[in-house]
Amino acid sequence: MKSTFSKYISFFSLIAIVMFSASFSAQEVERDLVFMPNYNTSESPTSSLNIQVRGGSPPMELPFLDDFAWPSFFEESGVDRPELVRWDSSPVRRTSTFAVNPPTIGVATLDGLDSGGYPYQFNSIDAHGWADTLTSREIFLGGLTADDEVTLSFWYEGGGIGNAPDAEEDTLIVEFKSIGTEGDLWTRMWEQIGVETDTFAQVVIPIDDGVYLHNSFQFRFRNYGTLMANADLWHIDYVYVAENGAIGSPLEELAFQYPPYTLLRSFSSMPWTHYSDNPEFHIKDTLIVGHTNFGMGLNNQENTGISIQIGDIDPIAFENEFIQNVSVPEGPFSTEYLANSLDSQGVPASILFDPTSSDTTAIFEVSLWEEEVGFYTNHSGVYDNDSIGFSQVFTDYYAYDDGTAEKAYALEAAGGQLAVRYPLAIPDTLDGLMIHFTPFYDNAELETFVIKIWDDDAGMPGEQIDTMYQFHSPQYFTEGYDMFAYYPCDHPIPVSGIIHVGFIQQDVDRLNIGLDKNTNSNVGNLHYKLNPGSNWLASEISGSVMIHPVLRAGKEIPSSIYELATFSSSEISSELFPNPTSYEVSFRTYEDVIWSVYSLNGSQIMSGEAYQSMKVTIDTSDLPAGVYWVGMTNTNKSITSGKRLVILPH
Repeated sequence: MKSTFSKYISFFSLIAIVMFSASFSAQEVERDLVFMPNYNTSESPTSSLNIQVRGGSPPMELPFLDDFAWPSFFEESGVDRPELVRWDSSPVRRTSTFAVNPPTIGVATLDGLDSGGYPYQFNSIDAHGWADTLTSREIFLGGLTADDEVTLSFWYEGGGIGNAPDAEEDTLIVEFKSIGTEGDLWTRMWEQIGVETDTFAQVVIPIDDGVYLHNSFQFRFRNYGTLMANADLWHIDYVYVAENGAIGSPLEELAFQYPPYTLLRSFSSMPWTHYSDNPEFHIKDTLIVGHTNFGMGLNNQENTGISIQIGDIDPIAFENEFIQNVSVPEGPFSTEYLANSLDSQGVPASILFDPTSSDTTAIFEVSLWEEEVGFYTNHSGVYDNDSIGFSQVFTDYYAYDDGTAEKAYALEAAGGQLAVRYPLAIPDTLDGLMIHFTPFYDNAELETFVIKIWDDDAGMPGEQIDTMYQFHSPQYFTEGYDMFAYYPCDHPIPVSGIIHVGFIQQDVDRLNIGLDKNTNSNVGNLHYKLNPGSNWLASEISGSVMIHPVLRAGKEIPSSIYELATFSSSEISSELFPNPTSYEVSFRTYEDVIWSVYSLNGSQIMSGEAYQSMKVTIDTSDLPAGVYWVGMTNTNKSITSGKRLVILPH
């Protein structure tokens, strides 16, 4: 292993060379989320294909309906709300940002990843086969005949915003289950060869053969495509099984189409102390939300509104009285929230989040609703497409993105520099960066970069605010999607006004940062250099690069806790995952350690021991929402590390 001094010399020597010999191929690129790093397959939650685990729910009566607007997967509701379950256990996930123009909010997305986010096969150049399977619960069809006209209908789309299935190679199929003398028999009833579209098409399949009209009938979706990646995507929506030839095109129904993610004017999230300094300035005047009218012709939208809740406090409800009983046309349309809105006490919506709610951290539950459904007051899930909710997070970081990567952004340049512009509301101290490196395409775990912070020069990165020498590498998390790694600065950095945060990469290899395609903050805020001697260039790639500056934001971190935070986060353990979290957080140890969870006032909340190569899971369900530190020390006390933990409302 190279010494730290040798690494510094080699890195800055490289910069000097690149200044005089720019690569002709250097460029910024946008990439589909295609390949994953070569992790040890033994750590994968499952390595076999098409595992069918019965959810354990009893058979259903007709009609069967799922538009994926609510937690209908066994993994989401199987224990606490079995009545909501529509599907057997499955690697398929519900998504709300990958599809284009879905019939309703939320779809089921089939891809080449298993339930843990791992590819079904590793170390393969072009592995194809049967990947995801989504199997319905059993349905009572006994006693029905062909005259009852039972049908299965659904909507599907290939690709959407994500990687599309390839023509003449990738396939989506539907199979029905019959009962044979030697067990269940599955028969292909429909198939679609790979197609790339930005519109959904509807399929209607009769269930009229007597072999399927039994009391344990099931149907399933399967996709044939890559086994290595978040690629060859198929999106399924509005699955409906009913009698009398009924199909999933409901009459007289209005539904949300896309999820809102912030009520802030410029950011998806910002530090609480920065927001509360001038709350009216940071709130949007108008929140525009997409809907769909399924009705034939005009339909009425009644009493839409918005509610805000923090913790167990009663929610504040704002009603948009100006749009009561508005007739809307068939198809997609938009609704304005907040404009001219007052709460029940006559307070304007410009002060949605009470600045006196907290000193350092506040997380609010936001619900948008239609009167016929009402609004929910906890974060247990939204059970109808006429209601939707999200968490407005105010902790210690700024963000533009909605937290989900649909693509990857990368520089192909040795010594390439990347900078994201953030206008700070108040002066503060920068502690580090949160970065989402996508675990797809190139394995960049061995590549290195150095964090950099620049001041502003007429909207472009200016002079470096500080020089940092600590080398970092991309960190990947295979226990979930869209995980952020925290990279501490070498030391605290006073910052104010407009800053640009990012890094200088050492080699030409692409680091692949998450790119949110449902927002577009890159315009005017993302700049890059292809070599140290070149000029800064404005990015021409739409979306939002997922890099978040983490600030002190009013936290009084005791010296012992702060010392933890300044150590390398990868010396004796993996990063925390998931982070943020609500109910539990995990990490893997590289050697025997003693771990502790601290509040920001330095109080030790819990502790324990762990051994080399052990996965540690900490129950956080009893901890209030906020920011914490997890400290780890090896048993001979020669190495200590600290990691920042954000706990969201349960």
